[in-house]
Order: sequence, then C-alpha cells, then structure tokens
Amino acid sequence: MLARLREKGEQAQAKGQPAPGHWDGWLTTLFPSYFTAPFAAHHEDFWRWIWDLKGEQPPALIVIWPRSGGKSVNAETAVVAVGAREVRDYAWYCCETQEQADKHVETIAAMLESEIVEQYYPSLAARRIGKYGHSKGWRRSRLWTASGFTIDAIGLDVAARGARVEESRPGLIVFDDVDSKHDSPKTTQRKIDTITTSLLPAGASDVIVLFVQNLITPDSIASRLADGRAEFLANRVISGPYPAIEGLAYEQREGRYVITAGQATWVGQDLETCQRQMDTWGLSAFLQEAQHKVQIPPGGMFNHLEYRHCTWDELPDLVRVVVWVDPAVTATDQSDSMGIQADGVGEDGIIYRLWSWEQVTSPEDALRRAIRKALQLKAESVGVETDQGGDLWEPVYDRVWEHLVKDGEIAASTKKPEFKENKAGAGYGPKVHRASQMLVDYEQGRIVHVLGTHAVLERALNRFPRTKPLDLVDAGFWSWNDLREESPPPAGETVDVPIEAYTGRERKKGLWR
Repeated sequence: MLARLREKGEQAQAKGQPAPGHWDGWLTTLFPSYFTAPFAAHHEDFWRWIWDLKGEQPPALIVIWPRSGGKSVNAETAVVAVGAREVRDYAWYCCETQEQADKHVETIAAMLESEIVEQYYPSLAARRIGKYGHSKGWRRSRLWTASGFTIDAIGLDVAARGARVEESRPGLIVFDDVDSKHDSPKTTQRKIDTITTSLLPAGASDVIVLFVQNLITPDSIASRLADGRAEFLANRVISGPYPAIEGLAYEQREGRYVITAGQATWVGQDLETCQRQMDTWGLSAFLQEAQHKVQIPPGGMFNHLEYRHCTWDELPDLVRVVVWVDPAVTATDQSDSMGIQADGVGEDGIIYRLWSWEQVTSPEDALRRAIRKALQLKAESVGVETDQGGDLWEPVYDRVWEHLVKDGEIAASTKKPEFKENKAGAGYGPKVHRASQMLVDYEQGRIVHVLGTHAVLERALNRFPRTKPLDLVDAGFWSWNDLREESPPPAGETVDVPIEAYTGRERKKGLWR
C-alpha cells in the first residue's frame, strides 16, 4: 500500500501540464461530464467572480438559484478551482447537517480523483502522505491533498454543539443548503447565531464567503440575505433570485397543472423538464422550490385549487376505507373543533373523500360519530391523532363501542373496526408541513371529493392555515397518510435533470441584482 502511494506521488509530479486559462475552457476540459451546454448569464457572472478571486477579501457572493439550477455543482467545482489556482489553501463546506456536508465533500473528492484533474493538477489529485508514508486524507469529512489544499465538511448541527475545528483559519467558507423548509423562526435564529458566532469569526482575515440556496421560506437565511434584512455579510453581492421560468403562466386541466407560457432560464431545466417537475413535485412545491414563491397564497394553501368531484353513483369500488379523528380533549366554547374525515382509495390509487365533519363536541361524541360512519362505509379502521390525550384514546374508543352496543345502535355480533393511532410528534412535522404533503396529491389530480359534505371540507381547506379551526384538514391528512402508506399513487415520471447543463440567455444590464 505504501509503495503504491509513493509511486502515485512520483507519477503525479511528472504529469502536470498547463490547464486552460479561461474559466469556461477550464470547466469543460476538466469536468466535461458536469458542464455540457452553454452557460446562462448568471452562471457566467458566477464564474467570473470565482476567476477574479485574488488575495484580498471580496464581497460575499449570495447565490439564489432554483432547485435543480446547478447551485451545488457550481459551488463544489468552485472549491476545486480555488484549490487548483492556489487562491486559498483551506476551505470549509458548511451545510445544515454534518451528513449533508460530508456528502458534498465526497463529491469534491470524486472530482479531485478524476484522471483529468490528475493530469493537470497532480498534487491536488493526490492524497497527502505523512512522514512515514501513511495517507493523511481522504476521510469522510476531510480532504487533505498533497498540494496542501485542505477541505473540511462542517455541519451546523455539529458546529452548534461546539465541535472543535482546526486551528487553521479557513480562507474559503461555502454555505450550501443551510435552510430547511420546516425551520421555525427559533431554528433559523439558532442557525444564524451559529454562523455569526462560531463559523464566520473563525475565517481568515481575507476569507472568501460563498452562500448558495433557494429561498424556501419567507424568513429563511437566504431570504434575509436577499432582501437586506440580514445584518451579517453586509458586504455582499446577490446573484438572483433567478427562477427556473421567467414569465411563468399555467392553468389547471382536469386536476393537472399545465405550463402555458414562459421562458426557461437554462436548457437543462427547459419547459418540458419543468413540466415534469411540476407533475412530480406538485404545483406548490414547484413554485416554492424552482420559482422562489415562498408566501402562502392569500386565504390559504389550498384556495388556488379547482377540486375534482364525483357523485356517489360515479364512485368506483374502493380497496380500503378508513375514518380518522383529529380531536380536542375538551368541549368548551374555547376548545378546538373535532375534525372527522372518511376516505377510500380505489385500485387506481385515487383517494375519494367520502365524508367530512367539523364541530366542537366531546371526545366521546366525536368517536361515536366516527364509529357510526365507519360502519356505514364499511371502513376497516377508525384512527385518532393521539398527541392530545395519549394512551387514553383507545380505552375511550372501547367504552364508546360498548355503549353503542348496549344502547342497541350496534348489534353485539358486529365486527368492531380496528382502532388506529398516530402522533404528529412522531416525525410528521407541524400542521402546515403535513398539509403540504397532501397538497401535492391535490395538485396532481389524485384526490376526488364525493358530493355531499364536500363543501365543509373545501371551506376548511381554503382557509387553512390562516383561520381556525384547522382540525378537519389535519384529520384529512391522517386519513390521506393512512391510505397512501399502503396504497401509493401511480408512479409518475421521475426527473433526472442534468444539473451540470446550462443555457445562455440575453444578459441584463448589470452583473448582479
């Protein structure tokens, strides 16, 4: 092993030859599988900024590009360029979690180990060897090259716990995907505190800072940097926000949203690709992730929909039927409402919303209504979201069943629907996140409202999450989640977007917005 490492080092010293001097030739020569098409104007601006880096500290570059718009592949390649051009000798690649950061550093390692990089930068492609011939790189979270260029993966989750970093001060800090769409204001502030008190102060006096992210939420770190609210990195230039489609127009056709107008900003994410992404992600996710539309529409998350309907006569045979209750634990004027949703799923994966109910009542009355409806619809189970009340719900369910039998409403021989439970605290996230998952199915035409109590459900959906009560929408999520877990929707086309492909477009005046 040691002999092979020494031999590789000796070969590396003999291989070096001049690399292309201009950034576009450099990229297409060293990384032909990553950069295969013309660049958009904002990609060109990005690489001019990288190529102009020298000894002094430049303004921080804040890159706000769409999902699948090449943010990470450009950031990763920029790290290689900084090392190859010997602009700095130590870099941090920072992400929300250590696992994310490690994966980006692994990608950079694969770039460095390519035969083409070794041909032009042999010492950059070779691992650093210690005094006794032992390789000192690669590790999952660190690359240490024979040229002396070092890259560390830093997760904000680890940095926030006070993890020790090397005594050397990084000359390049890349922030990539530090925001999450589920971040609360408290979480965002905690991340900002980590960035401003632990990471940025550790940088060298001439540290280069590159931040890449789509907006995700109105109050994310990226949003604050883009609109000027962020007090840190005050000396910054902004690349974006650039959407995937400029002038986007779309309309709903039979439950599916179709792009009707607009100009794609690069060829790897052309209108056809964007349509597939919209079909796969759902309209709201596409607008959020690719178009930077991060505000909840006026009125609510669902009020842009044209709901699909059918009559009971048009209802197909259902594979499974379930009833779910989103409860409150008291029945006073100040209580939350009880929400009950009954749904069934057909063989084609379409979910049919059969019955909806929302009102302030007692837990026992809500379960009584749910059981009656479950028996009427031949549902296999009655489920309860048990964050409130915990393990008390199943005994209450059994007691209500016994009372219904005793009162003669149910025959003693009747098969009792299975009791199910689930908890929002079991990793499902807050109400808005749960609803956003269900929204994708609505936008892809995979949910149909059966005429009857549909107006109750649609009023609840259209006001969510602006106005209470919110319980029926949450009951609808648990019912949808139950059916989807075992009856996934029909598989759509997967989208394999070549994020290294770019397109040229007419340059606007000024390099940066």
